Order: sequence, then structure tokens, then C-alpha cells
Amino acid sequence: MEIINIFDRSIIEFAHGLHNNYRMLDLFFSAVTNFGEILPLMAISIILIFIKRTRLCGINMLSSLFISIFIGAIILKPLIARERPFADPLYNEYWITVGKHLETSFSCPSSHSTASFAALFPIFLYFNKKYSFIALIIALTIGFSRVYLMVHYPSDVLLGMCLGIIVSSIIYLILNNQNIKKLIKFNIYN
Repeated sequence: MEIINIFDRSIIEFAHGLHNNYRMLDLFFSAVTNFGEILPLMAISIILIFIKRTRLCGINMLSSLFISIFIGAIILKPLIARERPFADPLYNEYWITVGKHLETSFSCPSSHSTASFAALFPIFLYFNKKYSFIALIIALTIGFSRVYLMVHYPSDVLLGMCLGIIVSSIIYLILNNQNIKKLIKFNIYN
């Protein structure tokens, strides 16, 4: 547990150092964090489902999004029941200085990180790695925004990231099974 506390504290101190040196990042991370909401990620998934060439990726994204959010927000958050960092007197002042973004549920795992990795990791899996790594950078930026805004500990973000990647990878393996692929193509095109 002490290793997790040291990890969390060091990343939070780094994030707060960024805030102290570059106040414009407050606005940037406040905007970026919104992309980790379920609606923008669902919209991207649905758009990809309607394009024949990207259909499997869109199905993977949408399936991963719902399954990972169910596991993370419905099952794990109440089980872990970790308070948000802004509830800790040590970090409350940081939270106030970056804009007092209020969240009401438990902290672990980060739903924004879970959702962004569940929805964006399939883009990396399905498309040319020369460009698709940008989806991972976006997901990482969303995750970091949650720490920067003091609504999650870094370990919450890390757990959400792992959950999103694991679920989307399992869905990827299932969808790319040749029998499943044939069934999906048959049902979609007929």
C-alpha cells in the first residue's frame, strides 16, 4: 500500500507543479477531461459502426465501453469505495486551485480512464500503428487530466486504464475469431 501512496503522491506533485508553472493547462485539462465522458466515445463508436470498413472496430469500441464501465463503475467502485483525492486535506487546496471539479461517486477506478481506453484502444488494435497510436495518446491525456484536476489518484487512472485495455483486448480476440467474424458479416450484410 505504501508503494501505491508514493506513486500517487509523486504523480500528483508533478501535476500540481505543471499547474503552478503553466496555469493555462487548467483550461486545457478541463476541456480534455470531457472527451472521456461516455457520450462522445459512444458517438465515435456508432459512427465507426456505420462505416463498412471500420464496423468491427466500432462494435469492439461500443461493446468494450459498456462492459468495462459496468465492471468499473457498477461493480468495482462500490467494492473499493475509495474517497476522491479532494476529500483528503493534503490535496484539497490543489483541487481548489485547479477549478474545484466536483465528482460525487467513489474514486477507484477512474470511469473516464476506463471508458477512454476501452473505446480508444481498439482504434490502436485495428488501424495502422503509424497513426493509431494517437488514440492512445488521447486516452492517456484524458487519464492524466483526471489527476491534474484532482478528481482521481493516479492509481485510480492506472486501474481504469488496465480495465479498459483488458476488456477491449478480450472483445478484440472474440470479434476476430473467424467464426464470429463470418456471423457478424452475414447478419450485417444480409
